[in-house]
Amino acid sequence: MKTLLTSILVLLSYCTYSQCYISTYSGNQRVLKVDGDYVYTYSGNQRQYKFDGEYLVTYNTYKRLLKFDGQYIIQYSTNKRLAKMQGEYLIEYNGNKRIAKLDCPGARSAMAATAYFFL
Repeated sequence: MKTLLTSILVLLSYCTYSQCYISTYSGNQRVLKVDGDYVYTYSGNQRQYKFDGEYLVTYNTYKRLLKFDGQYIIQYSTNKRLAKMQGEYLIEYNGNKRIAKLDCPGARSAMAATAYFFL
């Protein structure tokens, strides 16, 4: 049941493109905004990343950075798990520590937060 619910949330996150904010877990400070296919810095409103299908790519060079696999965010170049999504939180994979709060939990927000905090 939990896997089915997670799968449904992931599919919905690919289908719905709305404005969402990503905040630090410890200070609850907004750092990123996900709007459509683009990820912006919250303070400067500059494009940082773009979504290309199931991948997160750099905005300027379109280099693939991350992909989403179930609940895990995987670095494209090394195929290494960096983080996982657990409800509305982004969790560090190795340390199992909450890193960020996702206003709109889903694959897009989780990948954007992972890129910001781990790359």
